[in-house]
This record gives sequence, structure tokens and C-alpha cells, in this order.
Amino acid sequence: MHHPSSRSAAWRLRFASLLLVGNRLLIITAIGLLLTSLFASDGQLMIFGSIFVGLSLLLLIVQRIAASHAGCPLCRTPVLAPMGCATHRNARPMLGSYQLRVALAIMLTEQFRCPYCNEPTAMSLRQPLPRGQTGT
Repeated sequence: MHHPSSRSAAWRLRFASLLLVGNRLLIITAIGLLLTSLFASDGQLMIFGSIFVGLSLLLLIVQRIAASHAGCPLCRTPVLAPMGCATHRNARPMLGSYQLRVALAIMLTEQFRCPYCNEPTAMSLRQPLPRGQTGT
């Protein structure tokens, strides 16, 4: 099992996954508010729905920036940003998204499986070996 190379790499993965899940929830909320305002003919709900759409676009930009620097420790591919690369044959999407599966795995289980190289990664840092011991 692989580990992030530093605390900042693990922090970036957690932060990008939180932004991705938050953005998906914000989009669902915005759509719900816009549909409710359409059926109820309520202008205030329409304003709130429009604000949520704007916030989700802003959050999408921030998430893409954060996700572009959060990669798999083995293959170095950003696992929380859509890359257009070929995924591993065993990679499974969740609700049509490989990134959502990785983000939820990071948040709920503190480990994930890279959709590109299919190697498991634990979000804990690697423990250094005591002095005098080798890694063999």
C-alpha cells in the first residue's frame, strides 16, 4: 500500500476531495431550489438558486486548481481532476464519476484506489524506519 509523500500532499488530497463532494451537493441544492422556484413561482427561491449556481461555479474553479496538485503517490496522476486518460480496466465509477468515488473513499475510509494505476493508497504518512534497520 502506498502513502502520500508529505503532510501537504495528504492535506491537498483531503481538501480537494472535500471541495469535490461539497460542489456536488451544492449543485444538487441549486437545481432543487431552481426547480422549486419554477413550480412555486417564487422569485426569492430563484435568486437563492442563482446564487448557489454562481457559488458552485466558483467552487468548481477552486476545486480544479486544488485537484490538479493532488495526485496518486505512485503514478503522479491527479486523481481528483478529470484527465481524459485511460483508466484501469478494474476501475469502477460512482454515479458516472471516478473522481467522486476517490473523493468519498478519502473522506470516509482514509484510503483510496487510484483509477489510473489501480494501486491502493492509505492517507497516513509512511513511518520512518528506526536507525540501523533496512527496508528489506
